[in-house]
Amino acid sequence: MALDFGACQAFQCHYLFFVSTAPLSVRTSFPFYAETARELQRLETALRKRDTIADRTDIIRALVHETPENAILARGILRDMEERSPANELGNVTEFAPVRLAPKDLEKLERVAERLKKIDLKVSRGTLVRGLIMAELPIEKLEAVIKSYWNKFPDGRALRWQAPKA
Repeated sequence: MALDFGACQAFQCHYLFFVSTAPLSVRTSFPFYAETARELQRLETALRKRDTIADRTDIIRALVHETPENAILARGILRDMEERSPANELGNVTEFAPVRLAPKDLEKLERVAERLKKIDLKVSRGTLVRGLIMAELPIEKLEAVIKSYWNKFPDGRALRWQAPKA
């Protein structure tokens, strides 16, 4: 009995094509109010004082990836209530922050938004992310979340900084 290597090679080419073309990240953006941008800046500064150099996209990626869906749901509901409160004077959206997220993390936000939609709450992905940012996590906990995320997905910039210089 002879093996049909032509079929195996065709399968390999087909498999490699779909695996190699699957996106590693998806570019999206989230609307931020001025207070959200200020909070992200505060978190960046506090992390830097603890010798953890994380920019705003690192913080957003880590929070979305490491936070369970139920916690995102709860933070999103609370943030939506705060933003809809008549006493809250948010003003207009001041920026749209571009972020590259893993497809699974973006799907997680979509699932949470769909769950909220089923109970007649129209909460956007942006509101969910703002809820995570404005959650007032202790800086030690945020640092642990970011380091956990980096252990799973090493940050190329951090690896370059640690590389020995020739």
